[in-house]
Amino acid sequence: MIKVAFLFDSPVEYSGGLNYFKNILYALSLVNDGSVHPYIFFPNDIPVKIEAEFSPLATVVRTKLFQRGTMPWFFHKVFYKIFGSMLVVNALLKTHGIDVLSHVWFVYKGRTPLPIIGWIPDFQSLHLPELFPTNYPDEETRQNQKIISQSDIVILSSHNALEDFNRIATSEQRPRGTVLQFVSQPRNAGASHNITLDVIQKKYGFSGRFFFLPNQFWAHKNHMVVLEALKLLKLRGVNVLVLCTGNLNDYRLTNSAYIDSVRQFIAINGLSLNVKILGQIDYNDVLFLMRNTLAVLNPSRFEGWSSSVEEAKSMGKPVILSNIDVHIEQNPESGRYFDPEDADGLSQILEVAWLKATDDKSNDGVELVAMEELQKRTLTFGQTYFDLLCGLAQKAKSYKVQS
Repeated sequence: MIKVAFLFDSPVEYSGGLNYFKNILYALSLVNDGSVHPYIFFPNDIPVKIEAEFSPLATVVRTKLFQRGTMPWFFHKVFYKIFGSMLVVNALLKTHGIDVLSHVWFVYKGRTPLPIIGWIPDFQSLHLPELFPTNYPDEETRQNQKIISQSDIVILSSHNALEDFNRIATSEQRPRGTVLQFVSQPRNAGASHNITLDVIQKKYGFSGRFFFLPNQFWAHKNHMVVLEALKLLKLRGVNVLVLCTGNLNDYRLTNSAYIDSVRQFIAINGLSLNVKILGQIDYNDVLFLMRNTLAVLNPSRFEGWSSSVEEAKSMGKPVILSNIDVHIEQNPESGRYFDPEDADGLSQILEVAWLKATDDKSNDGVELVAMEELQKRTLTFGQTYFDLLCGLAQKAKSYKVQS
């Protein structure tokens, strides 16, 4: 049996990471013949609700080592930053007999005591360096090169990311890069929580049909091209509604410069009835809005592998998305593409979708087909990851012999 561990040393607000781990563990559970035993290590104060979501999929270990502000967490940080050691983490992993450490997105200092599967979600700083602090792109590349150096395998979410990986990896390291296209599982979107459209409309203060833009409010997400398109539509006498959800703070910008610019544009151009910014809301509500929208929007200038596009694919929802390479690779069945700098082109796509919309909410046939395709994609996702783990079994044994 191979014991594989995931370390969630992040704030619980990092919903993207939680959803990713939940999705990969679920996919693994569908193909696992019992030869892989997954573990996930959480901060000791992780909410009971989250533990309950992961318990059927993996052995959940709570530890103060990842709980910010505790003495064990403090000692771990001191050992890591000052002495360049993962001694405390190594001891924790050894206690549980872990064979492989998966999805490591940090530099593992000191000698690695077990095989490591590295994880680099994207290489945005190579493409949009202007969105980052001056020295960040070079530092990010050096960090990624260290992750590549320490890893036996490096998981990348797309073939597009693999091309970037090959730009910064040495010729000897390039065979380590492996594409694992993740699959989202928006199971029973809101149904188990008895959510209804009336409840959601009252909760968020809107009525009628809408487009849905569930992206974080980060500069590369490119909300402005949607606002420009709405402005053009309004000038043509077409008033549509776009609901926006996501974190309002861009970690790269001081204060709230990006969301402030978005709100200012809405105010100046009288778009307050056309755009509603809902902020970060419950994930079940996000999925419910996605299920009931005319189309999901993703105008992003860059993605590693878009969660919102994957979720829309899994529900069989139409997607209106920028024609960046990774979106084309994701290839949603009912996708409509536009240049992320072309507000007029986007406005025409939105206008057609809005005017063709009817009150018929029936989506059962389309969603049934999407669910069947989702099952196939999930099995491929799980089997690919399972095979990666099994391929490291012999190497894990050699590490144990050395120790």
